Amino acid sequence: MCALNYRFKLWIVNDKNEAVFGDGLAQLLEEIAKHHSVLEASKQLGMSYRYALHRITLAEERLGESLVIRVRGGAKGGGSSEVTTIGKNLVAQFRQTQNTIEDTLKKQP
Repeated sequence: MCALNYRFKLWIVNDKNEAVFGDGLAQLLEEIAKHHSVLEASKQLGMSYRYALHRITLAEERLGESLVIRVRGGAKGGGSSEVTTIGKNLVAQFRQTQNTIEDTLKKQP
C-alpha cells in the first residue's frame, strides 16, 4: 500500500455559519502586510486586484470589522494599505490553529 497522509481545509465562520476567513485570505493579508499594497499582494498571489478587493470586502462585511485600511492614491499613485490589528490577530489565530491541527495529524498512525 502506498503512503497515506491527512489533508484538511480550515475556515473561520461567523454566527450565520458563513465563511469569513480561510487560507487564501490569510495569504492575501500576509502579502498586504509585507508590501503595503493590495495591488502588489494580488500580483504576488496571481489573483486579480478586483478579486482581492472582493475577498477583503466580503470578509469585512461578514465579520463586521475592517481587515485592511486602504488609502487611495491620486493620479500619480501613492496609495497604501495596512492590515488592521483585527486582521493581524485573525491571521495569527488562523495560522496557530492550522499548525496545531497539522501537528496533531502528523502524530496519527
